[in-house]
Amino acid sequence: MIKRLTPILLACVIGIAVVGYFVGLSDGVPKPAGLSGAGALEASWLPGGEHHASVSAENKVVPAVTYGQIPGAAMGPTAGFQASAKMLPQPAYDLFAEVHPSEAEKAESGKIRASRRAYNGAPPVIPHAVQNTTDAACYACHSQGMRLAGLKASVMSHPFLANCTQCHAPPPPEPFKGADTGVQSSFVGLPAPKAGKRAFPGAPPTIPHSQWMRQNCTACHGGPNGWAGMESTHPWRTNCTQCHAPSAVLDQAIPAAVVPMLPPLEVVAE
Repeated sequence: MIKRLTPILLACVIGIAVVGYFVGLSDGVPKPAGLSGAGALEASWLPGGEHHASVSAENKVVPAVTYGQIPGAAMGPTAGFQASAKMLPQPAYDLFAEVHPSEAEKAESGKIRASRRAYNGAPPVIPHAVQNTTDAACYACHSQGMRLAGLKASVMSHPFLANCTQCHAPPPPEPFKGADTGVQSSFVGLPAPKAGKRAFPGAPPTIPHSQWMRQNCTACHGGPNGWAGMESTHPWRTNCTQCHAPSAVLDQAIPAAVVPMLPPLEVVAE
C-alpha cells in the first residue's frame, strides 16, 4: 500500500512545484511595496543626498550604504535623533523698527542691574542655579542672548573670557540656601551713570562707562535681548564709537607693553 502511495505523492509534489514555477514567471520580478517599475530609481536615495519623495514614509525602501557612509547615515529606530542640539526658536527682530525708550523702564532696569552687583562695575551674580552645568550651558543661552517663557538671557559681551564662575558668583548650593552668606563691608561704590555727557545740545553723548569687557554695546543697548529702557533708537548703526566718544577718564589708554589679565611680556619671553 505504501509503495503505491509514494509515487502518487511524489507526482503531486512535482506537479505543484511546476505550477508554482510557471505562476511565478507570469507574475514577473517582485517589486517593493509602493514603487512602480519606472519610479523605483526616482524614489531611491541618490548620490549627494538628493531624494525624490514620490513614496510615502511607510513604503519607503531603505537605501544601502557603503561601510564608509555608515557612521554618518541615519538608520534604525533612532534615525530621527539629532546629533547636535537645535537652537530654540526666537522671535524675529526688526532692526529698523521705531524705538521709544521709556524712562520708567530704564529706572526699573537700573534697579535690577544694581541688585545683582556688589557695586557699580562689579561683575553681576548669577541669578539662577548652575549646579550640574558647565560653561557650555552658559554659552547656549548667553552667547547670542535668548528669551524664553518670560525670561531673558543677556548677551555675553566678553566671549573671550571662558570661565564664567571665575568672576560671576553663583547662588549657594541647595543645602546652604538658608545660610547667611552676607559679608559686612563699609565700602560704598559710585552710583551707576544714567546718561553720558554731551559737548553741546544735540551732540551724541559720550560713553559713561569703560569699554573693557563691554565691547559689545548691543548686549545692553540693542537687539531683542537688551535692557528695557536702554535700547538704542538707531540699532542699525552698529559702529557705536563712530559717533559716541569713549570717556577719557573711565577708558584710559592702555600701554602697548601691558595687556590686562596677561603676564608681562618679559616673563613670557623667558
